Amino acid sequence: MLDYVIRSATLIDGTGDPGRQADVGIRDGRVVTVGRVDEPGTTELDAAGLVVAPGVIDPHTHYDAQLFWDPLASPSNVHGVTTVIGGNCGFTLAPINAEDADYIRQMMAKVEGMPLAALENGVPWSWSSFAEYLDALDGRLGVNAGFLVGHCALRRKVMGASRGEEVANDGEIAAMRGLLAEALEAGGLGFSSSQSRTTPTATAAPSARATPTGAKCSPSVRRWRRTKAPRSSTSPTGASTPSPPKRWSS
Repeated sequence: MLDYVIRSATLIDGTGDPGRQADVGIRDGRVVTVGRVDEPGTTELDAAGLVVAPGVIDPHTHYDAQLFWDPLASPSNVHGVTTVIGGNCGFTLAPINAEDADYIRQMMAKVEGMPLAALENGVPWSWSSFAEYLDALDGRLGVNAGFLVGHCALRRKVMGASRGEEVANDGEIAAMRGLLAEALEAGGLGFSSSQSRTTPTATAAPSARATPTGAKCSPSVRRWRRTKAPRSSTSPTGASTPSPPKRWSS
């Protein structure tokens, strides 16, 4: 007995082949058979006239904060996105010093257009390290999520407010490299940065202060944090979230 059988779907399998009619059998959370499925399922869905396809991976998102009040990553989830990658463009919420939380909130609000009230009310800001940030999300999400480690957060963690406008010295670069290594070991997918000077902040993004000959870091894929979907979520002040889509249940 299968857990789920999706019957008579138009299957787009991601290989580039034309769509074809097929059934899909699922057991223990995994697709175990595709084609004509004679075995019954505890739950069966008639997908005639509908398309079944692999989930979409969105490699460039800024859901780093929103996932705390919207663990389904709306509206990406309603467009078939099942995996999101955050921490792009050098902007992440960790690692962080406690006194720099408001700085990071202001930066994300200005650069990425996130509502400041949502950042203040919807994010716990209970971490210091990148590992602790991942722990705060672990088990709370309804999508697969991975995160790059942002240059801006690394600089602020090491250099603080007093040297935020300066070029990092050799000791500070070494310290940032050390923090990056720790974050990658904890589950970070790689390093992100930007030298764009077009961000709508009063000053250039912190990573724009780095010199072209600064520390070079190659993206490095590490282990993923896989999570389970919660049953419901609420939105903090200043954030709007569409109603979550229906999910299959046994």
